[in-house]
Amino acid sequence: MNSKWLVAFVALCLGVGALFFSAKQATVERSPYALFEPGMTTEQKVMVQRQIERQLSRKSGGKQISTTQVVYDNGAAVVTFPVPGDAGQSDRNCDYGYVCFWTASDFAGRKLSLLSTAKNGPVNLSDYDMSAQVFSWQHNNKTGTVKIFGVDGPGAKGNMVMSNIREVILGKGCCPFSVPEDARVVGTWTEINAQSRLTENNNRIMSIAFAPMFMLFAH
Repeated sequence: MNSKWLVAFVALCLGVGALFFSAKQATVERSPYALFEPGMTTEQKVMVQRQIERQLSRKSGGKQISTTQVVYDNGAAVVTFPVPGDAGQSDRNCDYGYVCFWTASDFAGRKLSLLSTAKNGPVNLSDYDMSAQVFSWQHNNKTGTVKIFGVDGPGAKGNMVMSNIREVILGKGCCPFSVPEDARVVGTWTEINAQSRLTENNNRIMSIAFAPMFMLFAH
């Protein structure tokens, strides 16, 4: 009898442990974006906080989640501010499931992270004070899931000037990523997951559009 009770007790403990582990994992999965908490002086904290307050005034519905970040729509958009100063740090990482845009080359400066899903509607960069200020970007998601376009007008209306698909010919320029037109491979989809320095033709992005991979153009 004692051995049966012992076995039952051990099984109960294992079950409770499994439930705790699953709950912990679920909690982690509900927060896909990482917090950026760099070391800052008091003066730097004040400067960043002023930028955060301006952002919250610029677009309503935001919530400050760290000393440098504002989140919208439960993580659909995350704005991350860099540490001011010549030696200031920038958040150069792009969390899984997001496409990220920076205001400086080489993934530096202010960062806007947008959930990478074809269901997203157009995103106006003016809502985040980044219109025509994007100079580098990364896409961190499964291949073949979504096409992403940068457009030189608000509401995704205008010329496509950036794409994560190399074969999409862009307006007012030959090709994305400075790839010669005759180098394109017909009948394939070559996804680009990062561009550290935008070209003259495609750094005029004012809005972002998303589309399913099987659609030729964004609407």
